[in-house]
Amino acid sequence: MSQSGPSTLIPLNPFDRRARPDPYPVYQYMRTVEPVHKSPVGFWVLTRYADCHMVLTDKRWSHDADRILEPQRGKDDPVDPTVRLVRASIAFSDPPLHARHRRPLEAAMKIGMKGSTARTTRVAHDLVELLRDKESGADLMRDYAMPLALVALTDLMGFPSADRGQLQRWCRELIAGIDPGIKGTGVMRASAAATAMVEYLLSQVESSRDGDGAGMLTDLVSKAGKLRTWDLIADLTVFLVVGVETSSALIGNAMLALLRNPEQMRKLREQPSLIDTGLEELIRYDGPIHLTARVADEDVLIGSTSIKAGEQAIILLGAADRDPARFAEPDRLDLSRSDNPHLGFGGGVHSCFAAPLAKLLGRVAVNTLLAGVSEIELAGDPVWSETVTVRGLRRLPVAVHP
Repeated sequence: MSQSGPSTLIPLNPFDRRARPDPYPVYQYMRTVEPVHKSPVGFWVLTRYADCHMVLTDKRWSHDADRILEPQRGKDDPVDPTVRLVRASIAFSDPPLHARHRRPLEAAMKIGMKGSTARTTRVAHDLVELLRDKESGADLMRDYAMPLALVALTDLMGFPSADRGQLQRWCRELIAGIDPGIKGTGVMRASAAATAMVEYLLSQVESSRDGDGAGMLTDLVSKAGKLRTWDLIADLTVFLVVGVETSSALIGNAMLALLRNPEQMRKLREQPSLIDTGLEELIRYDGPIHLTARVADEDVLIGSTSIKAGEQAIILLGAADRDPARFAEPDRLDLSRSDNPHLGFGGGVHSCFAAPLAKLLGRVAVNTLLAGVSEIELAGDPVWSETVTVRGLRRLPVAVHP
């Protein structure tokens, strides 16, 4: 069976901001009614675990930036600065070029992460102490998740602490700039942030080459291999932006899930070693990355639906990770879940290379917070960010009792 036109079976839009607080009923409806769905604007949306996993691991699918981020741009049209930057990075490079990006990044990150657990724990402990001192008005995102991720990533990279504020602003504007729901003003802000980030990173790379660098940046510069400076700048940008935004989102989503499932939070307090399987379950249950995209390099059959070469598919990772065909009781949070091959950080060659770091931060953040306060509870409605690619909170009001 081949479907060429947009579907009329799905009246719901998974990208609608009204679905942001809880998109899972929409995902479930799509997965049940039309798991291979063609949207009115022409791209396909996949919601079954098996289909999503297949596309992520199948070499017939590409992650080419031009076809994904600017499919309507003509060959003589100018390239958006944000697209120009990210398309040179590891995020949008297909094999065999992808390996040329990934090898130096993973090697430098592995070296940089040595000792990260102890450093991150110290920062987390200090932030928890500040939370304990707040009698009211605590915001777990503003006061804990965001600063912890930012400090950990900039420290790992070797960037000056005085630069953290502007780096955080650029990260937020850039992550919004590659989101499907980006609007005109957001495009302009992202373009300005891309330009500013490139100038900043160029100066840091030059300082490192002159012997004044530190941290992971120095290792990357010395081991860049065949990567051009522009490619290195693009990779550094993606690492910082994705690292900060997904790590803070992971921490916030995890804590919200625990706050809404107090029996699981109590179980983790009593058995902190449960964090290893627990964090994987928290990522599956409500992870920070809810979608990714691929373009078919040739005609592909998914189930009984034919997807033509050149057509784009949106892989709803969040929907796949709640698929009852793969996970028993998928809507139940179970920190002891052992059979858990979630797609929270993608899959295949493009699985998130920064996932080990994000998981390290998540484990430290959750356990340090639970160990540092006797009680924590919601003190208002959470506020979600506007992006759909990265699912994260902007505000998480809590009451903390020492």
